[in-house]
Amino acid sequence: MPLPIEQIQTAREQLLEDGFCILDDALEPRFLCELRDWSDHLLSTTRLSPKWKYQGSDIHISGIRYRSKRSPELPADEIVDRLIEYPAGILKAVELDDHRSGGTFQIISKPPNGPPLYWHQDWARWDDPVSMSPWPQQIFLNWYLCDTNIGNGCLRVIPKSHRQRTDLHDHLVAPHEGGGYDIDEENEWMFFDHPNAIDVPVKAGQLLIGDARLLHGTRGNASSSRRTVLLGWYYRKSNDVPDTWLDDVPQEILDRDPGLPFKWNREPGRYLT
Repeated sequence: MPLPIEQIQTAREQLLEDGFCILDDALEPRFLCELRDWSDHLLSTTRLSPKWKYQGSDIHISGIRYRSKRSPELPADEIVDRLIEYPAGILKAVELDDHRSGGTFQIISKPPNGPPLYWHQDWARWDDPVSMSPWPQQIFLNWYLCDTNIGNGCLRVIPKSHRQRTDLHDHLVAPHEGGGYDIDEENEWMFFDHPNAIDVPVKAGQLLIGDARLLHGTRGNASSSRRTVLLGWYYRKSNDVPDTWLDDVPQEILDRDPGLPFKWNREPGRYLT
């Protein structure tokens, strides 16, 4: 069923302004049940790494038609192909159809009594002027397989932090493999109860779209059930201004050298103001 135009417009505006948005009734119930069974089976048969303490799990599965170029050795499953293709109409409606999947989805499941996930952002091109883009260059799609709330580990975000520097940006340890796996639960900044943070409860079947630059984390799971989300990354291949973009463009992007090489850097610099 097509989503109401009012919801599409609101979602697009919120994504650009706050760095995230939620779309209702995005996942067909039968597919939702299939995804629950699929993820539950993998969670019960996969040895979970201790380094995933704060995520709960981080199982990467590739598609078959959409193979991961970055990690071609990953196990593959046709259900991931369907996950990748499923939101095509939604992405087109919110003017994100120039984004392409990286070829994988991650099963992230916080177990009962699992700790919070620390504050982090996932953009890794902070040395590139395109970091200033008022449009998303990289997005994550979160399909929640159960209702989330403060008690079972819902998402937390700092709205507008995808384009505005906060005090957190200057104090955070690099996420995940960059040092986040090894931080102490008492780390003052990584788990800081920031005054600008908001909780983002989501109902099963809703789709949350977030900008990779957005500062986000999660609550701990104080419930008796695990909380599972399927996360997929989508990227713009072009660094040019999107054809549909009619608003202002930062001069740094207009002056950008089109041959600028990619450099991996997770630490925000001068392009986050």
